[in-house]
Amino acid sequence: MQGQLNGLKTLILNETPSAYCIHCFAHQLQLTLVALAKKDSNVDDIFCLVINVLNIVGASFKRKDLLRKHQAEQLEELLNPGDTHWSSHHGTLANLIVLFPSVIHVLEFTGCECPNYTDRLVAKTLMDSIKKFDFAFMLHLMWKVLMMTNELSSSLQRMDQDIVKAMGFLAPTKQRLQNMRDNEFESLMDDVSSFCDKHDIVIPEMDASNFPGKSKRKALDVTYSQYLCVEIFYVVIDLHLQEFDNRFDAVSTDLLLGMANLNPVNSFGSFEFGKIMRLDEYYMNEFESKSLEKKNLLLSLHLKKCWH
Repeated sequence: MQGQLNGLKTLILNETPSAYCIHCFAHQLQLTLVALAKKDSNVDDIFCLVINVLNIVGASFKRKDLLRKHQAEQLEELLNPGDTHWSSHHGTLANLIVLFPSVIHVLEFTGCECPNYTDRLVAKTLMDSIKKFDFAFMLHLMWKVLMMTNELSSSLQRMDQDIVKAMGFLAPTKQRLQNMRDNEFESLMDDVSSFCDKHDIVIPEMDASNFPGKSKRKALDVTYSQYLCVEIFYVVIDLHLQEFDNRFDAVSTDLLLGMANLNPVNSFGSFEFGKIMRLDEYYMNEFESKSLEKKNLLLSLHLKKCWH
C-alpha cells in the first residue's frame, strides 16, 4: 500500500503533500522482529531451529504424550517453592529453556525408534544443533530481548488500552535494551554457562582465538568471548534499537500525541499547548506563515474559554 510508484500512500501524497502515513503500532513492533531476523542470520537461524523442533515434537500424538510424561517427572523440581525461575518464564523460547531435557528426550526417542527415516534424520540433526553452546547463547539472548519488549507489545494489543499511555512504554523499553547492551553481557554469559552445565552442553574455551567456519588459517585476532559480545550480542541489540527508531519515528509519535491533546474527555484534560504547537511544524503547507502565530494564539484562547 505504500509503494513508491502506484501505492495508496503515493496517490494520497500526490493530492495532499502534508498527509502522513502512520502504521498500526502493534504491527510495527512485530515488524521490528521480522526486520531483525532478515538482517541478522543468527536470529533467523534460532527461530528456524525452534520452529523445526516444535514441528517434529508436535508431529505425532505419541511424541506429545512422551513430552508430557517426561515433563511431569520433572514437575516437582520445576515447581519447587524456593525456585522462582519457573514462574518468571513464559513464551515459546522460555518454554524451550525450561523444558529442554524433555525436548531432548523426545528427539532422542524420535531419532532412534521412529519408523519414518526422514523424521529420524531430522530429529538427530536438530538434537545435534540445539545441544551446542551457540544455540544456548542465542536462545537466552533472544528470550531476554523479547522480554524487554513484552510489556510494550501487550499494551499495544489491548483493545481497552489508551494508545497514548501504551506509547509511554516505548522510551522505557528502549532504555532497558540500551542498559542490557551496556551492562548485562556478563550476566547473560553466566546464565548460558549455567544452562550448559546443567544439560551437559560443551562450553568452548572463551579465551581461545575465534575461528570463522572450520578453517584455523582464518583465525581472528579476537577471543571467542569477544566475538560473542561484539559480533552477536551488540549487533542484535543495536539492530533492534535501530528498527525501533525507524518504525517509531518522532513524527509519528508527535502526531499521535498532538491529536490526543484534542480529546474532549474531561474538558480537554489532556491538552498541552506545546504539543499542539508541534503539529504546526508538520503542517506548514496548511497555514500561512504570517498568520500562524495568530491562529495559535486564537486556538489557545478558544480552548481556555471551553475550560471555563
